[in-house]
Amino acid sequence: MRGTSRRGMPRALPMAVSMTLFLAALGVGMTGAPVYGQDTPERIAADVASDLANHRIAEIVARFTPDMAMGLPAPTLDKVWSGVLQHGGAVRELGPARLVQVSGAGAALVIVPIRLERMALDLKVSVAHDKVAGLFMSPAEAPAPAWSAPAYVEAAAFTDVEVTIGAAPTALGGTLSLPKTAEKVPAVVLIHGSGPNDRDETIGPNRPFRDIAEGLASRGVAVLRFDKRTKVHREQLSATATVREETMDDVVAAVALLAARKEIDADRIVIVGHSLGGTVAPRIAAGGHGIAGVVIMAGASRPLPVLLVEQVEYLATLNGPPDEAALRRIAEIKSDAARAMAAQPGDTGAKILGASPTYWADLNAYDPASAAAQLSVPLLILQGGRDYQVRTADLQRFKAALAEHPNATIREFPKLNHLFMAGEGKSRPEDYRIAGHVDGDVIETLAQFVAGVKK
Repeated sequence: MRGTSRRGMPRALPMAVSMTLFLAALGVGMTGAPVYGQDTPERIAADVASDLANHRIAEIVARFTPDMAMGLPAPTLDKVWSGVLQHGGAVRELGPARLVQVSGAGAALVIVPIRLERMALDLKVSVAHDKVAGLFMSPAEAPAPAWSAPAYVEAAAFTDVEVTIGAAPTALGGTLSLPKTAEKVPAVVLIHGSGPNDRDETIGPNRPFRDIAEGLASRGVAVLRFDKRTKVHREQLSATATVREETMDDVVAAVALLAARKEIDADRIVIVGHSLGGTVAPRIAAGGHGIAGVVIMAGASRPLPVLLVEQVEYLATLNGPPDEAALRRIAEIKSDAARAMAAQPGDTGAKILGASPTYWADLNAYDPASAAAQLSVPLLILQGGRDYQVRTADLQRFKAALAEHPNATIREFPKLNHLFMAGEGKSRPEDYRIAGHVDGDVIETLAQFVAGVKK
């Protein structure tokens, strides 16, 4: 038969047994904490796919969360998978696992393509805290449409140069978009949100950092974007790494790289942080480092665990009242959030909400709004009105803290979501799977701000 989930998932495969396998609702990975476990979500999903291909059902179930183990016991999974093989034939090839989403709750959605004799499938694995929290199979999706430049990009106005931040074996690759001019130009370093982001901050078909980089470079501003450390060197981060090792040190190195280039006006380097990147941007600028201005795009000013609880509650009610499983998950997140907010320096133990107690203790000692208020450099705060991941409550704290700041500007964009892309109605996780671009007004606002900054 064709299966549908109780949460309204699309009907999947024609087979003798329903493929109604629970998949937790996921948001976009911008404000949650990263996972520093030995097994990445991609590795866990690849192992699940390999176990399926070799019919090692017990090994798969051993990775399940308690809820998954109850909802999908080994005999049921064995029957389902046998039905898939009967319909599609033997497994011929497993594709590479690709991370497509990380939620504010610390869960990751990974897709592993599986090619059988008579069909191609996408195995979708939800991984939370190194456990499999959900499985779903569907016919292989068509490749996402290639990114196309928004109307505000003038490709002839700039050139892209590949750069390297740091040194081997932990170097990070990056792209510097340079305006075509003989004059020294102002420059921007883009700071990712949480999760293992690439240099474009790719989310489905969307490339928000590429939009910003090419949009600003079209307007005479050089932009450096780079692959995040948790994307390319996650295994080299210690179990007690903080946001400094995750993000901050690399931003400082990126600023230094720009300052050393002959094309760049070293007195006009601005850092632009998105989501968690915006949250920590004031902390980075407080160290000086030659930073002439700070932009905070959808940066949280309240404790991140508070935002994680809000996100989970929001997602759980998008399609009606939450069911019992969702209510249990909310209660678990609230409990974990309380533990994270109570973490103190020197605490050890198991990860909380995907990160170590050390990570949370470090963030607990930092107040983004107060840090921003103490900066003397120009500040620009941007917030989308349809953002469900970072709320207006965060913006209000920035407004209150910066009320007496002599050089702070705050702009709100009512129709924009967390990616600063336009839409209507309630923002939903699936919005991030729809191709779009960072709004042109945001690009113009950024360009005007950077043009006026100088140490």
